[in-house]
Amino acid sequence: MGPRSTFVDLGGSRRHVAEWGRRGAPVLLLQHGMRDHARSWDWVAARFEHDHHVVALDLRGHGDSDRAGSGAYDIADYVSDLADVIDAMELGSCDLVGHSLGGHIALRYAAAFPERSRSLTIIEGIELPIIRDQRRAVTPYPVRLRQWIGNQRENLSRTPRYYSTIGEAQARMAEAHPAIDSETLAHLTRHGLIARPEGGWHWKYDNACRFRAPEDAHGVDLDQTLAAVACPTFLAYGEASWIPLPPAERLAKLRDHRIVTFAGASHWLHHQAREPFLNALAAFLPTPALSEARETDHA
Repeated sequence: MGPRSTFVDLGGSRRHVAEWGRRGAPVLLLQHGMRDHARSWDWVAARFEHDHHVVALDLRGHGDSDRAGSGAYDIADYVSDLADVIDAMELGSCDLVGHSLGGHIALRYAAAFPERSRSLTIIEGIELPIIRDQRRAVTPYPVRLRQWIGNQRENLSRTPRYYSTIGEAQARMAEAHPAIDSETLAHLTRHGLIARPEGGWHWKYDNACRFRAPEDAHGVDLDQTLAAVACPTFLAYGEASWIPLPPAERLAKLRDHRIVTFAGASHWLHHQAREPFLNALAAFLPTPALSEARETDHA
């Protein structure tokens, strides 16, 4: 059985949500990364749907959610969408899990709404690449702003890539992610494509989402964000990933955190080291009975 599909209207722009499990059970909220989609979490949902209400949100401009205007893909927009969906669906407190960009979004939500965040799991998502770049070589804001505007204009002139068959698109995925097994790639590809009326396929995500807004480079804001997180935090990293561990001074801002590095896995470790990751997540999450008791106490 697949998930239930729900569309949440946010002022005339819809966000798509995939749901598994019983509504009213402790909420496990899953947030995917850039150019991904909610069905990337199917394996996580299968593990936890029996005792959780599992909710996976398609980011704006991704999956089956509506696209935003050009350039309306900064972190604050994504966090605002997440907060609005949680409120509209009356989800209450959540155990948050985010991969990559989704981890950055979940982190900022947990900091802004600590009373709504029971726990936080981040898969390779403390420092944005733009923050790491800024730390290595400081680029003045006006320069970053001009580069971002140039990138947005260039994106508007790009011709989207089309595929004549799903198999052709899957081959492209395999080329980009050689460490992910073919069954997983087939699933990700099938749910990541949309058919063109004239024939062929293209990816669902909006190309405009690729570039981070210049404001997202603020490392000071990140330090303040980390310090504001009140819930237990689980940080997952792939041993073979191109994403480095955050500096010690960053991690020191998180008051209650643990790090697990998964051997043989890269950036998509929840696919590449699926069982070890799921076991580690299960050990970290509050037990459903305890979560429900806390919800009752706060009611």
